[in-house]
Amino acid sequence: MSKSILVVDDDPDVIEIISETLKNEGYLTESATDGDEALRKYDIFNPDLVILDVSLPSKDGFAVCDEIRSRDINNDVPVILISGNSVSDTMLEGFKSGAQDYIKKPFSLNEVLAKIGNFLEQADGRKNLREQKEILEDELHKGQEDYKRVNRKLKKIILDMRTLFDLSHDLNSLHDPEELYHVFFLTIIGQLGVESLGLFHIEDEEDDFLSFAGGKRVQEGVLKTIRLFRNTGLAKYLVDNSGVLELKSSGLSGDVAQEAVFMKNLGFEYCFPLIIKGKLIGLFFIGGKINKQAYTKNDFEIFKSICNSATTGIQNSRLYTELQNTYLSTIKVLVSTIEAKDANTRGHTDRVANYARLIADEMGIEKEQKDIISFGAALHDIGKLGVYENILNKPSELTEKEWKIVRSHPEVGANIIKNLKFLEKATDLVRHHHERLDGGGYPDGLKGDEISLGARIVSVADSFDAMTTNRPYREALSFPEAFEQLRMLDTKFDQDIVENLARLYDKKLIRE
Repeated sequence: MSKSILVVDDDPDVIEIISETLKNEGYLTESATDGDEALRKYDIFNPDLVILDVSLPSKDGFAVCDEIRSRDINNDVPVILISGNSVSDTMLEGFKSGAQDYIKKPFSLNEVLAKIGNFLEQADGRKNLREQKEILEDELHKGQEDYKRVNRKLKKIILDMRTLFDLSHDLNSLHDPEELYHVFFLTIIGQLGVESLGLFHIEDEEDDFLSFAGGKRVQEGVLKTIRLFRNTGLAKYLVDNSGVLELKSSGLSGDVAQEAVFMKNLGFEYCFPLIIKGKLIGLFFIGGKINKQAYTKNDFEIFKSICNSATTGIQNSRLYTELQNTYLSTIKVLVSTIEAKDANTRGHTDRVANYARLIADEMGIEKEQKDIISFGAALHDIGKLGVYENILNKPSELTEKEWKIVRSHPEVGANIIKNLKFLEKATDLVRHHHERLDGGGYPDGLKGDEISLGARIVSVADSFDAMTTNRPYREALSFPEAFEQLRMLDTKFDQDIVENLARLYDKKLIRE
């Protein structure tokens, strides 16, 4: 039976776009444009899921969500909020009112569909678990002897349900594939006690085969050489027969049986397909249990639920990566535009970004912050787009007025990128890379720790490259000479960062 979805938004165009997309995916839809109408439609339509705009006439989305929760006492109907407001504020208030997730406008329809499928599946799982709970509670009345056994089973089901809900949220919020796979694998091991596991996935939509993406306690060297074709063998069979497949099953034949035997000989016993929107994106293999016990029906339900949550997370990660690549392309265009204006600093931006990234690596800074430092370093001079070329390339000494224009570039650069969602976190680095520890820098005269670590790193990398490259008015310093200059300027530069940069030279990770 088709699932029903109520779409609530005060913009008819948004309703039409979402509703048509959902209908094309086989969902039944109903819509409303204000809070009161939404509640009336909810009572009549009895939807399986609600997509709810925060800003609505009569009642806002939070109030509507509160009332839905008062009607839906079992929390069976997921609510996904959509809004154009601040992410953190809206998410906090949305979760307080009982929403399961939040999507910021403008949104990706692929992301919306992925979240809908995931939350509907979770809702079905919760209903099934509640029904099991009710059955178990009935059994409590059969006698005192059965009480302890049933109670233990009930507690495990509730614990599993909470764990799966938390896992789903974690996997949906992870954008780095390596981190996502790590959480995915450890959860399978922790929940099921598996002896070995391995994931094969499609690296590119155009690939004809699945390749090894990672695993635990397996022969990685062998598995990395294996290709499983997506239109034959196990892959095709599992698309047509979705479910947990036992590799030693006697009902298999032909190339399916051959691949099953091959994977079984590598230590695996079961396989499950990762499918989203009818398309296979991966195959997940597990071996037996560490304790040598057989898998139960409940084990397989947990296994499938974790895999389905991971599938949505993998798809979201790919969408995020595509968006990230688009922004990186934008950065490259902006950088080339900067260097086209200033003939004296050709290649400067790439070198500064490289130095900054290596320093961050050497200091053990986490990946997300390293990315921000790289972006900030790559864009630190973007404000020079607002400086006349005749000033940037002037061979003689600049006038005070010209210096004032040049010194405005950090502030101009920060204003350029502060409204670009993907780059806004690098705004601080662009604005403050010319600040000094003693407060003598510009544009804000920050001192010491008032200057962020990222901005201090970019400052050292920027000045180091300026010292070690030829300019019309002076010859370049050698790397050791530049290190000494930076050490002498201890009122300006963070000396811990300077020493980390010097270590990179000693390790031959940077060369003259």
